[in-house]
Amino acid sequence: MKAAQVPKSFQQPQAFEPKPGFLSSVMPSRLDRNARMFLSGAVANGVSNGVFNAVMQLYLASFGFGGQSLGAIFMMNALTATVLMIPCGILADRMGKGKMILAGFAAVTLSMLLFFMAENIAMFALSFAFIGVCNAAATVFTPLYSSFFEKDDMDKAFGLYGLINISAMSLGSLAGYIPPLMVNTLNIGLNMAYRYTMVFAGSLFVVQYIFIYMSSLGVHEQLSREFRFNLKSKWLVLKICGIGLLANVAGGIMFSLFPYYVNRKYGVASAGLGTLFFVSNLAMALSKGTAASFAKRLGGMKSITLGIALSAVFLLMMPLSPSFGVLAVFYVLRMGTRFMSDPLITSMFMRSISEDEKSTANSLRMISMNGGGVVSPLLGGALMERVGLDTPAFIGGVLTLLVALLYPLLLRREVEVLMENGGQH
Repeated sequence: MKAAQVPKSFQQPQAFEPKPGFLSSVMPSRLDRNARMFLSGAVANGVSNGVFNAVMQLYLASFGFGGQSLGAIFMMNALTATVLMIPCGILADRMGKGKMILAGFAAVTLSMLLFFMAENIAMFALSFAFIGVCNAAATVFTPLYSSFFEKDDMDKAFGLYGLINISAMSLGSLAGYIPPLMVNTLNIGLNMAYRYTMVFAGSLFVVQYIFIYMSSLGVHEQLSREFRFNLKSKWLVLKICGIGLLANVAGGIMFSLFPYYVNRKYGVASAGLGTLFFVSNLAMALSKGTAASFAKRLGGMKSITLGIALSAVFLLMMPLSPSFGVLAVFYVLRMGTRFMSDPLITSMFMRSISEDEKSTANSLRMISMNGGGVVSPLLGGALMERVGLDTPAFIGGVLTLLVALLYPLLLRREVEVLMENGGQH
């Protein structure tokens, strides 16, 4: 496995000597200016996504859209991203990550303008299609971030990113309290209150691209000399992408419409969702931040398998909950266990890919993640409306158990190679 190149950043990297304890388990040995700019973008991304998660589906539902209509709108994001991921990855490896980031900036700006002008399904779908374009361009984000760190720091680096990004998302989730407050104090309708709340989130969603672009300045890139799609590590890529696709279908059929689900089942509005997302995102941030520490003690593969398996159990318990309070407990536990594996899988993936193939390989992985998003909202919405509101949770729980089994079965050899080369997995 090849070590990531250290970028030629704006200034000499600053070495950190973290104190023993939690900080040392998440802080890489050095964090240069490029990495800090990238993490600033992670904060903007997290806050904006937190607001959107708490408010957006309720905003769309206030137009009278049902589960299947919401699924059709959200599908456009994943569909466009899936179609464009590979071309964006190949272009980034050939032309450079900075140009792709600028393309994403243009797409996200247009998508936000369309979103706040939209009042019907077609316009909302178009805005989500452009969000898919910017998400396709964002296939360069993970390779760019990995280039700031040495191989031995990868687990901590991605754990730190997850900790910062999800903590910011947790903070943004508190915006769920804003719409009811605006209705009571400004005497406006709930639809308009949702809209005003999301304008701030949309602005931050655009601003993140400025930080990400600034983080790419001064970074030396090893560009591919030709447009090609023949990866050296294709079997590793295919296995991780296949499992990732199944995992995202398993979670997406339930959680892509989760605000709609709890609103219909328990009558929960934005304030209740904001509180739940605040707590659950803190649990997810903590689990991502401590992933490297768990991997060091249990082994990376055991940590991945255990976390995903436990999350499947908690998911299966959610539809059996007699109240929203009980469901909230299982939801928090599920979020705290399911995503502990993300930094470990990403670290293993990035350390196993050649520098000049990272954007292309990551585009395939992003396709597997977004591919689940193409079918999941539509499938989940159809199951909720035609079979039963709880059906996606039961199906998703069973599929998640299968995912937990597939990781050690299909990736055992790759883990052994990493250990032989001095990796932590």
